[in-house]
Amino acid sequence: MARKMTMGRRKIEMKLIPSKDARQVTFSKRRVGLFKKASELCTLTGCEIAMVVFSPGGKAFSFGHPCVGPIVQRFLYQCPMPAAADLDPRGSIASTLNQQYNELCKQLEAEKQHGKELEESGMKCPKPYWFNAPIGELNSDQLVESKKRMGELRDKVAQRVDELSVVGSAPTFATGNFVGAIDLNVPAVPDEI
Repeated sequence: MARKMTMGRRKIEMKLIPSKDARQVTFSKRRVGLFKKASELCTLTGCEIAMVVFSPGGKAFSFGHPCVGPIVQRFLYQCPMPAAADLDPRGSIASTLNQQYNELCKQLEAEKQHGKELEESGMKCPKPYWFNAPIGELNSDQLVESKKRMGELRDKVAQRVDELSVVGSAPTFATGNFVGAIDLNVPAVPDEI
């Protein structure tokens, strides 16, 4: 199979390479160049390309922009398809990731709002003075009373944990029921102490 080509002033004659190994090497090099040129054409003009090339050994190689499948389907069934310029070059992966990102942002905002509500409800609950008082400002009687109250609080928390472990349900802070179930209202210490 001989072909004559004219390049500038020289005439180049193309013919089948006789050696099977040399044909395979030439095919590999030229295939890469062909796919590169097709990619450049797509980038420069925004066209859609699908190519299937079979090696001398019968192995198939394909190139497609944006993808081989949709272009072949369009060709075979002559169904319209949006222009490549209108599509994201990464296809549906980018739009899926963008959608997931937006959903996560919404969830984050909802959790921040929930955190603010929990914080505000915690501020509304009055705490006894000994709970927040700096230890250095308490006298010895107040320290003894504070120690006693904290011990009572610790015992109530331990009792509640035991109750929950007997029932078989692990405490979960997500529902908000665990903290509300513990009675933190320890009798206030009189101001005289």
